[in-house]
Amino acid sequence: MYEKVKQIKIDEDLFRMIYQYFIYGREDETELIKAGLKDKMDKMILRNIYTESKIAESVEERENARKDYLDRKEIPEDFRW
Repeated sequence: MYEKVKQIKIDEDLFRMIYQYFIYGREDETELIKAGLKDKMDKMILRNIYTESKIAESVEERENARKDYLDRKEIPEDFRW
């Protein structure tokens, strides 16, 4: 069977910059494209870690994912539960 491909959303401005980069060869916004894609990837990774912290099979896996999530969000140790 085929696995359903997940879809993601990106900002219209980022899509426009990527489109112009590939279709028209505009390279003046390359750094903005890289920054936008990096930001989106970081958000996707955080979301996956958060989901893992809620649905992992073992308590240990959930706790490790929770700690990883809080570390990446830079939540201070003394502010955590």
